[in-house]
Amino acid sequence: MFRNPWIRYFLLLVLLLSGDLLSAQRQIDWIDGGIPVRLVTLQDESSLGEPSFDPYGNSGAPNPPAFGEGSVGAPPNKPWFGQPYTAPKDPPGGTLPNQLFGTNSSLRFSDLLRFAETPRLQYGWIHDGNGQTDLSQQEFDFSVVFAFPNFLNNEQPLYVAPSFGLTMLQGAGAVGLSNQVYSAVLDMQWQTDPQQRFNMDLGLGVGVYSDFNTFNSDTIRLTGHALFNLGITEDTTFRGGIVYYDRLDIKMLPAFGLLWYPHPEARIELFFPRPRVSQYLTSFSNYDVWWYYGGELGGGSWTMQQTGGIKTQTDINDIRISTGLEFGLPEQLRVGEHIGFIEAGLVLDREVVFRDTPLNNFDPGTTVMLRAGLGY
Repeated sequence: MFRNPWIRYFLLLVLLLSGDLLSAQRQIDWIDGGIPVRLVTLQDESSLGEPSFDPYGNSGAPNPPAFGEGSVGAPPNKPWFGQPYTAPKDPPGGTLPNQLFGTNSSLRFSDLLRFAETPRLQYGWIHDGNGQTDLSQQEFDFSVVFAFPNFLNNEQPLYVAPSFGLTMLQGAGAVGLSNQVYSAVLDMQWQTDPQQRFNMDLGLGVGVYSDFNTFNSDTIRLTGHALFNLGITEDTTFRGGIVYYDRLDIKMLPAFGLLWYPHPEARIELFFPRPRVSQYLTSFSNYDVWWYYGGELGGGSWTMQQTGGIKTQTDINDIRISTGLEFGLPEQLRVGEHIGFIEAGLVLDREVVFRDTPLNNFDPGTTVMLRAGLGY
């Protein structure tokens, strides 16, 4: 039956679609003796079973290293040298301002107000002692700090501080120093990332120091410092370098010592030439108050005219030991910064030195000092 081949093909198609052929193989014999048809059919899904290969399992290849316990450790966040990895930065522009301060920076005069920070003011008074060669001093200093961000594209600002100082002198017997001397200085300071274990602190000052009656090659002086900080432990840092004064007797001094933070409310700076110990005292509103004591090299150097018309560079050197109170935000005081301070102390080992008339050098006596400041 069904000798017509088209009918046979139609019946085969119906059998396939009905699911009767979903076995491994099936043979169809025709009644009229036609050639049998052997079909290979689809396999039943139930016989497939679970796959023996897990594409997410361990194939034998080494796994990538991981951070954390039991592996290579925590990722480094304080490298000894260089910056921690961050996203790539745009290359600096071709102009000098862009190269120094970043691609979005300029040196327009209107930007100075945006870069300016809080002005700084300081006043100090040193008693004369009423001796024949004693010398009283009143010291005024005023400056404004400008912070230019992203200096040299390293994400650290360059601080530029034009300052003006007035020192009023009285006494000194027959030597007859100028009653007033002045200083006009441009200070610059830059520090690499302080979060690194090794960082640099660089400063340079260019100034005019005179009584405004005497101008010569000694009137313009350079001052500055070059220091490095090396973290020894989480709370101890070694600091070393040089401090440059450009005075007659004191051109330059080595600087070295340890900065130790025994706990968050204490700071000990065993550092020459400015040791200091600070301790938390109390709090008012959002501000903390710390007390401190320490020492420093004081004085200065100016070109001035003495009685008799002699014009020469004159140094006033002393050592100051003081104690006082400083206040500021908690995070400022923990790193040695503050908003303001008031202190009292002793001024000892005082000397007045002249470049051209060394026979007139004299040593004022030990006396007391009062000093206060905002921003310094």
